Amino acid sequence: MHLRTRTFYCWLCAVLLFALATQARAGIVDVNIQGFGFNGQHLTISLGDTVRWRQFDATTHTVTEGTDLVLNGNEAFHHSFPSVQTNPATFSVTFDAAFLAANPRPGHRYDYFCVPHATFMRGSITIDTGPGTPFCFCAAPQCPGINADAGAGCANAAQVFNGARMMGSGTAAIAADDLVLTIDRLPANGSVLLFRSTAADGANPALFQDGLLCLQSPYVRTRVAVANASGVAQFGPGLVQPTQPTFRPILAGQTWHFQAWYPEAPGLGNCGTGSNVSNGYTVAFTP
Repeated sequence: MHLRTRTFYCWLCAVLLFALATQARAGIVDVNIQGFGFNGQHLTISLGDTVRWRQFDATTHTVTEGTDLVLNGNEAFHHSFPSVQTNPATFSVTFDAAFLAANPRPGHRYDYFCVPHATFMRGSITIDTGPGTPFCFCAAPQCPGINADAGAGCANAAQVFNGARMMGSGTAAIAADDLVLTIDRLPANGSVLLFRSTAADGANPALFQDGLLCLQSPYVRTRVAVANASGVAQFGPGLVQPTQPTFRPILAGQTWHFQAWYPEAPGLGNCGTGSNVSNGYTVAFTP
C-alpha cells in the first residue's frame, strides 16, 4: 500500500473514531409537556445532546425558542403540538456545535415558551461546552412538590426555586491545569466546599441534606470558596497542581467526579435541613 493511501486510511479511521466517541457521549433528554408545563423546565445538557419533547396534554402547545414570547421567524426552533388525543410525534433538537454556531445565544442558553400560554409556560436549555459532563440533577424532589430542578442540584430558597448548578470550562489537560468549575444559583456570599471522588453513581443517588449525593466514598475535600453577591463561585484554574503531593493526586487517565456542598438557611423552597449540594460534574483528565 502506498504511503499516501495509508495516510488517508489513518486519517479516515481517526475521523470515524472521533465521530463514534461523540455519538457515545451524546444522550437524549426527554421533556414532557404535561399539566400546562414543561416537565424538565430548566435543563443543563452537554454539547451534542438531544432534547426530545413529548406532548401529554389535551390542549395545543408549542415549543418556541426565544425570550420575546412571540413567534416572529427568528427562532432557533419552533414546533406546534396538537392535542395528545391525536397521538402526536415527538419533537427533537440536537444541540451540537453546528447548531450553536448557527444559532448563537449568550451563555449557550436557549429559552423557549409555549405561544398560547407564554405567560406561564416557559423553559430553558443551557449547553455545557466544557471538558466534562454534568450529571446528578435533581429530577425528583427531596421535599415533595418543592425543590426539584431538572438542570441542577436540588432547589434552594435563595434563587427562586433553582438549585446550585456546576458547569465546566477550560480543558481536561493536566499540563495546562486550566479547568474551571463554576457554580451559580448559590446563596449570596456563602461558603462552598468542593469535593471529588473517582466513584459516582448518577442513577442511584443518596439523599443528602436538602439534595442528592452521587459521589461515593472515599471523598477528597478540595477547597473552600465564597460565592459572590450574585451567588456565583469558581474553583480553578490551578485545581490539579495542588493535588500532586497529596495521597489522592489527579493524574492523566483518571476520571474524577465533582460536587459542591453549601450551607443554606431553611426557607421557602428547600427542605429545611440547613445545607444542600450542587449537581455533579465528571472530567476524564488527559496529559
